[in-house]
Amino acid sequence: MLTNDETKRLKQAILAAIASPLIGSIEDYSWEAIFHYVKNISLSDPALGRSKLLYDAVDSKTARGWSLKSLQLNSLTTDNTFLFVIQRADIIKKAIQLGVPSLNLQSSPAQLGTAIIQHWNEKIRSSQTAQNVINSYEGILLKNREGNEYVYCEYPLNPLDPNVFSWAWAIDKKTGGVGAGLQGSIAGKTQLVWYKNQKQLFRSRTIPAAAIRLRIERTRLTIDRYVETIFAALQTQTNTQDFVP
Repeated sequence: MLTNDETKRLKQAILAAIASPLIGSIEDYSWEAIFHYVKNISLSDPALGRSKLLYDAVDSKTARGWSLKSLQLNSLTTDNTFLFVIQRADIIKKAIQLGVPSLNLQSSPAQLGTAIIQHWNEKIRSSQTAQNVINSYEGILLKNREGNEYVYCEYPLNPLDPNVFSWAWAIDKKTGGVGAGLQGSIAGKTQLVWYKNQKQLFRSRTIPAAAIRLRIERTRLTIDRYVETIFAALQTQTNTQDFVP
């Protein structure tokens, strides 16, 4: 989780981000940039290319890596459960690579589930090796629709044990037949959902009591003030008064 100083930096960075009239809300790369500031990690220019590896932020000094997500929820209360995409998992296309060449959508839920977890675990392990990560986490920034309440949640991100999961297809509420989502549960609680049509794997998380909560008073700069301020900062950073866009 975050230290007191990091929590202060998080609030400052959120205030700075939403003050920009060019940003509607904090999403994707905006959250990644904020997190790098919070952790005082060097941030690369996304125009130079973005990796498809798992970790969006890596602290090379501590060998810690974070997979970052930003989500808008209707409820930010403690113990609220939410789902989010963690991976595109086309396990049927990769059946041979996964060592189960006969795998298809008619395979048993248990067989499909084992392949799903294997696919996800390989992503974690290969990214840990490629990005020199020993301790890995999910860093999730939750926000309300109004953009004035934020919750930071952090979870350990380790390979999953396929033996503790039970798998079953969801029931279509309209038809009563088999639905599109294959659910992986532990002790009766859904932890993973794989959708056969989009080939996307979702993970379920619960907001913990230890989550960091911030209430923000939104103050937006005018576009003129924003541009003037940025140009002044660019002139200072480039050490010239003749900066021309």
